[in-house]
Amino acid sequence: MASLAAALPHTSQRISRRATTYAVLLVALALAWLASMMLGYKIYSFDEVWRALFSHDGTETATVIAGLRLPRALIAPLAGAALGMAGVMVQTLSRNRIASPDTLGLNAGASLAVVVATVAFGVQSLVGLSLAAAVGAMAASVIVFGVAAGAGGLSPLKIVLVGVTFASLAHAVVEIILTSNEAQLQQLLFWLSGAFVDRPISLFFNGLPVVLVGAALAFALCTALDALQADDATAASLGVPLTLVRGVAFLAVSLLTGAAVSMAGPVAFVGLVVPHVARRLVGLRHRHQLAAAALAGAIYATLADVVTRFVIYPVEAPVGAITAVVGAVALLVLLKRRLA
Repeated sequence: MASLAAALPHTSQRISRRATTYAVLLVALALAWLASMMLGYKIYSFDEVWRALFSHDGTETATVIAGLRLPRALIAPLAGAALGMAGVMVQTLSRNRIASPDTLGLNAGASLAVVVATVAFGVQSLVGLSLAAAVGAMAASVIVFGVAAGAGGLSPLKIVLVGVTFASLAHAVVEIILTSNEAQLQQLLFWLSGAFVDRPISLFFNGLPVVLVGAALAFALCTALDALQADDATAASLGVPLTLVRGVAFLAVSLLTGAAVSMAGPVAFVGLVVPHVARRLVGLRHRHQLAAAALAGAIYATLADVVTRFVIYPVEAPVGAITAVVGAVALLVLLKRRLA
């Protein structure tokens, strides 16, 4: 009884800390969103943004804010949230803290599927391209984990090596297709540039339900994913149906990654960096990891999009370049820690 009474204050403190963490993340996301709407080649005031959104008067300012900045201010956090949650699940499934949708080739598989769907099957609709990206990510996950398992077991290093190899192969095939189909080159580069700029707002509305379904599947697996952090034997002894859980988890990751790629192209390393931030903020329980990763990913992608507007001002840098630089540094630090 005394031990229970002693544990209650600690539980209350943990809940309070997490609530504070979520509140801070929400405020940070709101500020990042405002920065995305206000900052750029031309800086607008809060009043100008408010008037453009709620009383559009047809002026150039209103057109720029509502027609150009609003879509990217919606797509960036949605794609970042999707990649953050996908990264958490990939690292748990592979039991590898340096795994991500990038290093496992899922982004590359989604990109390849979009290219093939456009060139070979003439898919032009946003819904069709979104579906192609999800299917490509799913196929990539099956191939990577299947090849790794067939090569002697799902060791963390082996999964990453297979994933990086598959990603290189997929990128090479994409380059070949682009080189041999110049008529489709410009349209495909729109998807593969990895950016939030010049995206129509319809991409957000097409990607949102896919992300919501992927997130719902992910949160439904939280208890099973907690058990999978140990090993298969422990998870099985706790009653986790391993094959079913992995299948549903792969589906969730594919939907999240595919939706992000369909909206913004292959934005690199968000799924690597964000899960580490989420774990440091809220711990190892997946219902908290996923929530924190969604918020942190949304903040990260939105701020990266803002930074791109000033790195080589007045020209915008690709957002994928910003996230790749941060991700590459993070990957080197993580590898150094593992090898130390």
